[in-house]
Amino acid sequence: MTSRFRFISAHHAAFGVKRLCRVLAVSRAGFYHWVASEPARQARAAVEDALAEQITRIHAGSGGTYGSRE
Repeated sequence: MTSRFRFISAHHAAFGVKRLCRVLAVSRAGFYHWVASEPARQARAAVEDALAEQITRIHAGSGGTYGSRE
């Protein structure tokens, strides 16, 4: 579904949201909700990127070990 919304976002100037939603079988309300939630998605992605960086740093600091030392 997200890829359809991305397509609509990229092409709505040329074809119009209404037409693209109809052709791609998605609701306009769903598309506009997806547009409105963009800031939340960006914030979540930033947090996930920071966490991945922290995990990478910790893993490198442990000499590349993984798991417990049983």
